[in-house]
Amino acid sequence: MTPSRHIPSIAPDTVGGLDPRAMCLEILDENRIMSIGTVRSDGWPHVTQVNYLRLDHALYFVVSRDSQKFANIDRDPRVSIALGGIQSPRGLSIAARAMEVRDGERIKQLNRAMQARSKSAAFAPHPSSPLVAIMEARPEIISLVDYTKPPGARRLMRVIEDWRLEPVTN
Repeated sequence: MTPSRHIPSIAPDTVGGLDPRAMCLEILDENRIMSIGTVRSDGWPHVTQVNYLRLDHALYFVVSRDSQKFANIDRDPRVSIALGGIQSPRGLSIAARAMEVRDGERIKQLNRAMQARSKSAAFAPHPSSPLVAIMEARPEIISLVDYTKPPGARRLMRVIEDWRLEPVTN
């Protein structure tokens, strides 16, 4: 029998010299694409990649109103998000709830932020339909994984209101 590989939990106060909240925000801000998993009507998962923008305490992305992703979120707002790990040995796995942004002023603000980012960071959403929706994902649980030093470390946290993080104990 081979021994199982144990990934230790990250120390409660810091991760690589940063507090876990700062590291999560840093990972979110240094990435531009996330994989988002939704639940299809037949119960199977549906995973696609989307560009995203972190603004305040949420992640925003654009989808076609006639897409499977939009229909799935409309039916069941629970989503799973994974990002990081391509350019860096750190990443996040996020359980969130997603919803369509419907407030006209907020949509204008988000459009301005997305357009500003597209000039500096290649934010280029291209839904297949001219009928698009801006979606907001609010994280509820975050799993932070850091492989910068072997064997790697992980931390599971609950997101409280304004990105305060509370450890989840098993």
